[in-house]
Amino acid sequence: MPTAVPVSNVAEALFAPQTIALIGASGDPAKNTARPLQYLRKHGFKGGVFPINAAREEVLGEKAWPDLAAASKAAGGPIDHAYIMVPGPAVPGVISDCAAAGVKVASIYSDGFAETGEDGLRFQVDMVAAAREGGLRLIGPNSMGVVNLHAAMGMTTNAALEAPGLIPGPFSVISQSGTALGALLSRGQARGFGFSKLLSIGNESDLSVGEVVDFLVDDPDTGAILLFLETLRRAEDLALAARRAYAAGKPVIAYKIGRSDAGQQMAVSHSGALAGPDAAATAFFRHHGIVRVDTLEALLETPNLVSGLKPATGRRAAVMTTTGGGAAMVVDPLGLTGVDFAVPPASVVTRLEGLGIRVGGSPVIDVTMAGARPDVYGPVLADLLTDTGNDVVICVVGSSAQFRPDVAVQPIIEQGGGDKPLAVFCVPEAGDSLKALAEAGLAGFRTPETCADAVSAYLDWTGPVEAPVPVLLPSVKALLKAGGGVRLDEAASLKVFEALGIPCTPRHVLAAGDAPPPDLIYPVAAKVLSADITHKTEAGGVVLDIPDAASLKDASAEIFKNVEKAQPKADIAGVLVQQMQSGLAEVLVGYRLDAVAGPVVVLGVGGVLTEIYNDAAVRAAPVDMKTAQEMIAEVRGLATICGYRGQAQGDMTSLAAAVVAVSALALADGVVEAEINPLIVKAKGQGKDKGVSAVDGLVLMAEKSE
Repeated sequence: MPTAVPVSNVAEALFAPQTIALIGASGDPAKNTARPLQYLRKHGFKGGVFPINAAREEVLGEKAWPDLAAASKAAGGPIDHAYIMVPGPAVPGVISDCAAAGVKVASIYSDGFAETGEDGLRFQVDMVAAAREGGLRLIGPNSMGVVNLHAAMGMTTNAALEAPGLIPGPFSVISQSGTALGALLSRGQARGFGFSKLLSIGNESDLSVGEVVDFLVDDPDTGAILLFLETLRRAEDLALAARRAYAAGKPVIAYKIGRSDAGQQMAVSHSGALAGPDAAATAFFRHHGIVRVDTLEALLETPNLVSGLKPATGRRAAVMTTTGGGAAMVVDPLGLTGVDFAVPPASVVTRLEGLGIRVGGSPVIDVTMAGARPDVYGPVLADLLTDTGNDVVICVVGSSAQFRPDVAVQPIIEQGGGDKPLAVFCVPEAGDSLKALAEAGLAGFRTPETCADAVSAYLDWTGPVEAPVPVLLPSVKALLKAGGGVRLDEAASLKVFEALGIPCTPRHVLAAGDAPPPDLIYPVAAKVLSADITHKTEAGGVVLDIPDAASLKDASAEIFKNVEKAQPKADIAGVLVQQMQSGLAEVLVGYRLDAVAGPVVVLGVGGVLTEIYNDAAVRAAPVDMKTAQEMIAEVRGLATICGYRGQAQGDMTSLAAAVVAVSALALADGVVEAEINPLIVKAKGQGKDKGVSAVDGLVLMAEKSE
């Protein structure tokens, strides 16, 4: 058994160990725990491998060691990386042995930890604490292992390593799903994609996705980093690493499942519903320069589209095709994402007119009538790639991709590889063409949906956003501290928003039996004032358009009666009375401290139908005026007050300022959620009726730990 000098750091021990201990390696080749030894040998790992099994003297024909101490002695020093495959209850003892023996990294295949509930979580936390105390870093539990194709290291239980002749390349993968890791490897290898490192991170009990991304930023064999995510854990690690990766020219591309998980807990406010876990994740990815795709296949194919490039400055796609129907398959889903289709440059129009082809008003340059000719396809593509009127070029290839790749695909390969992204959709099943494109480092797509997904993801990509550093006024902090509970009532919440600089509708609080103040301007609205009642309308606690004092007195009595019946245990502070407000639109502006993605700000269509419309823009908080204005442009329901077709314009500057002000709550300790719904947007112009006015507000604080 060869001996080697132990590696010097955690990253090397993780991906390029000189010695590996397989703790719990099975001698039964049919068991998963036998696979790591088989795969390390199959793919030619050159380092030392030490199977550890106290019940056997040999494993799969190789000498086995009874324990880690014996293996370390045989290795001539500490083992670099241990793969632990013993039953869950035995893992802590093995971890103690690893720490005592100076192992730098241990990957844990075993299950029975945080995924099983509170007891399993405590078990996991105690294990990590013991490992850290001994200087040991952990991957997993529930990790299917680590693969480094450049080092022939197949330390995994995943059966995808059964395949012979795995191709090394520039793509590294971190997956929270071990099965998905194998799916990506097998699909990619079949398409000619080469991988560098693949890691199944499991529960992320210790080393996080972000920390591993950070290791890969410094890895010379990694050109792009692919993430298969089920959730975001320790998002701050990923944020810092993604920004470093962007600066290093290594795109981070994420596929996160769970967009439609109906079982995710909804937050109590409307903005919680709109800025749910997935919307917050999208805002997080955008804020930190991560490309997000919606399909597994796009995760594989997007790296060749974006590698070596920076985000586009526009959303204009040029589409060239040898088949009109095939192009329509891509154009249709792209159009739904808001992509603009570029007008062909004059050089293309002139060139095609000489061939008897007229380019009309279609968003597609269709050269079908010229036939699949390289002397047509290549020059037209060259014109599109140099045209400043588009941001990405899409080539759609018909039957020639399957039967004559030299005619249509070869010219693409010859013209591609420049500083503009090029996507190729092959309409037929064209494995050879797709493999040739992959080998040339170009993005080839099997399906139109995946092509549209990848192109849209590229056009949505932004560089890391430099968040502003607003100042949270002492008056805001004082009001939050004096709120008196987890949920501030509406009157206290509106005081917070006023302190943030947001105009709020004047208001009066009436206790039961109080006469209305004489200076009220009618009509007015009356609402129950209670921190215990979130949805006042459903409790019968709202009356609108009250015309006079007598009617207000009756309405107040009715509100007290309705609420006491609907929610008898609620603490009622009175009735909040406000003058009725009118404007051009009602919007929602909200803040939420997302459990995984961090602070986000939300802008959406307001009123009681907020969730039904589901029309909102979400960003990581805090934001500046430019970002707030981008959010306004994103909300479809606000188009009518942004000057659409000559309609009256709202005061968008005041609305953007309100979004910025609410987003500053990211600097406030303890604010979990905050919301203005509705915020009335008034007309742009001069005079007392311009600006915005907050009508209803909510601030929710974190519960104080005892």
